[in-house]
Amino acid sequence: MTLLCRLAAISALLMVPAVAHAQAADDGLPETGSKNPYSPLDVPTKLAPESRSLSDLLTDGYAITTASHVAKGEIFTLRKDRKTILCVLTAPFTQSDQNVPTSRCWALN
Repeated sequence: MTLLCRLAAISALLMVPAVAHAQAADDGLPETGSKNPYSPLDVPTKLAPESRSLSDLLTDGYAITTASHVAKGEIFTLRKDRKTILCVLTAPFTQSDQNVPTSRCWALN
């Protein structure tokens, strides 16, 4: 099975719970800046562009730890050793000139 087929299968399996979760209006967490003793401040976080594709990262041994469906594709969190990477997978869109799947990834640490 090709990597693209495996990613499509994973995406299909994960879409149902992700769609159900996306419909929830409130995640129950205190908003930043709210007058709540449990409300954290917004803290700058590293988000460095990763030059490798999602498929290259998976081939290199990264494992998908979380996945979620969003309007523009699928979001995956990858982990290998102590490194975490966030990737967005965009499927081909027949109504535009994008005819191959693409991914954009960022290192979080």
